[in-house]
Amino acid sequence: MNNYKVVIVGCGVAGMTAAIYLKRAGVSCIILEKSMPGGQIVDNGNILNYPGFSSISGSELALKILEQVKSLDIPVVYQEVMEIKVDGSNKKVITLKNEYICEYVILATGRNPRTLGVRGEKELRGKGVSYCAVCDGTLYKNKQVLVVGAGDSAFEGAIYLSKIASKVIVLYRNSFRAKKYLQDVVKGSSNIDCIKGEVLSFSLNDKKIEVTTNNNTFKTDGVFVYVGQLPNASFVSNLNILDDNGYIKVSNNFETSLSGIYAIGDALNKCDYQIVIAMGEAAKCALDIARRCEI
Repeated sequence: MNNYKVVIVGCGVAGMTAAIYLKRAGVSCIILEKSMPGGQIVDNGNILNYPGFSSISGSELALKILEQVKSLDIPVVYQEVMEIKVDGSNKKVITLKNEYICEYVILATGRNPRTLGVRGEKELRGKGVSYCAVCDGTLYKNKQVLVVGAGDSAFEGAIYLSKIASKVIVLYRNSFRAKKYLQDVVKGSSNIDCIKGEVLSFSLNDKKIEVTTNNNTFKTDGVFVYVGQLPNASFVSNLNILDDNGYIKVSNNFETSLSGIYAIGDALNKCDYQIVIAMGEAAKCALDIARRCEI
């Protein structure tokens, strides 16, 4: 029987951290993952703000955490969760191949950046095209970068990058959507220019990223795309625990409105999306479950 105290959906840093804390507390758990371990951090070429490592690639960090998970004999099963059903204190986590019965569920499904869907984007992802200024900005010290987007995240990314890069170009399609104070900061910055245009393609040209738009062509050292994020939580829409943007709603201890169902990491709607923050949420969530299991 596939019975566990806790089923963790998602094998990113949050899900794996929760599993480590649970197993060390003597709570049986399993991780279900639909694709590959690590989540979005696998796309990060170099992580420069993770304590203990002056520089480490996202894939290497994910592998190190996965090795720790395996050393604790925590099962990781690569199956996509299609639905979760609640029957009192019991939860049934349903994949295409199996059903898993548990008392607690931790949703650590993360989110994915919305892509532009243009030619060359997929090939250059992690090789000059990024979706996180805080993650990869330091790689472009004293270089020129281009930010694609017009909302708060794009302008926040441009402001952050302006303190590192020599030049930042904000490429927006129609009009600014960022808050006025962010627009004011961008407009008042000496090394940020805003140019209207729609990206048509990316290509690599003489170690530079060539960005072709509907009215211009740019050569830049790096591109940061900020056109939104998509939480991976639609499969639990039947549970009525999502907000209007598709993110999972939780309380201070990361439990949803359904007792025993928790959510952590990037599937939550919050101000900051960082590896250490997701890990902290995972630890707090796992410790809360461990205490409940002792009662």
